Amino acid sequence: MNWKRTLPSGTKDKLFNQARGIFQMEQEVSEVFFSRGYQRVETPSFEFEEVFQIQNANERALYRFFDHKNRLLALRPDMTLPIGRVVATTHIVPPVHLSYSGKVFRSNDEMTGEQNEQTQAGIEIIGFDSLKAELECIVCTKAVLKKLEITDFHIEMGHAQIYQEIVRELKLSEKEEAEFKQFVLNKSITDLRNFVRKHPSSLDEFLIALPKLFGEVEPIIDQAKSKVDNPIILAAFDQLLALNNDARQYDDLLSLTVDLGLVQSFQYYSGIIFRGFADLLPDYFLSGGRYNSLLEQFGSNPLPAVGVAFNLDTLADLKQKLGIFYKEQKLKTLIHFDKSQMKKAEEFQKKIPFSKLSLFDSLENSREFAQKWQYDTLVVVKSETVEQIMLKE
Repeated sequence: MNWKRTLPSGTKDKLFNQARGIFQMEQEVSEVFFSRGYQRVETPSFEFEEVFQIQNANERALYRFFDHKNRLLALRPDMTLPIGRVVATTHIVPPVHLSYSGKVFRSNDEMTGEQNEQTQAGIEIIGFDSLKAELECIVCTKAVLKKLEITDFHIEMGHAQIYQEIVRELKLSEKEEAEFKQFVLNKSITDLRNFVRKHPSSLDEFLIALPKLFGEVEPIIDQAKSKVDNPIILAAFDQLLALNNDARQYDDLLSLTVDLGLVQSFQYYSGIIFRGFADLLPDYFLSGGRYNSLLEQFGSNPLPAVGVAFNLDTLADLKQKLGIFYKEQKLKTLIHFDKSQMKKAEEFQKKIPFSKLSLFDSLENSREFAQKWQYDTLVVVKSETVEQIMLKE
């Protein structure tokens, strides 16, 4: 196998229009963040592996390698962990609104079709305990999608403490939790029914119903409340109802649903969690939530925090399906010149919209290139004259 001519699984080259379009989206999303008062943060693509070992749900997803001192490093699998490290180890004084964009790297199983390198942009709101921070995430999401001309979407909410309290209440081992988590993710009623036979508790009725507890917020939570008497889970329900009420007051047309079986990939979440979906996408394009305990694990004092991340590659796919993805303006004029006339040719190039300098020495090569790439006009710059050759009628 000639590895020089192929790419690792889950990676791809982005050429021309696609590369420019995602770059433009990254700029547009960042402009929304700046307009809402967020300050930009950039962190390295790789750090010491310990940064990402903190509550990482799937260590196999990390790309690891050694530096020249034989220390173990890892490519960042998300942006929240590095930003947590930054806030905990620098002189940033909370509360702060932070934003970022860049690549994240996750090693997914082959044949799943998932991308191992993704472009993300997002926000982290640190130092606010109020549900207004979660509401800001929803409002900011709407502003970003409006900027990207995406109008048909919905946001799904869950609560990290529901899953965590179930695991705590049932006193599950690591292996048992992994099994339970998979049953919840698969929404398998049969497997959950078998599971509660092995782990009977007061949560049995709720656990068996969990795969069906998604949809409109108020009726689903009313239904769930009749099956639970755990105070922590009931408090989580109340938070979801409160945020739903706040969001409805902001925009009663907002498509906001709840999934009480929602479990995020990363286990640092501690409160309401989000995912964003659109009809033409098989997977979510947004993920995030509250993570009040994360910064403590970097040695900081406890700090409330909420964040959301947009997968720009997924949103680019959606924009292409909607026919609203970036369309590059085609170059129309090619400027041929003698090397001694470079200054004069460049002055012409600045004045002529959608033009490019030809770097061929011969006029014939410039003409062939212009015709191959369907330029409208070939301009020939000489010391005394400028000739314009129309290539299309």
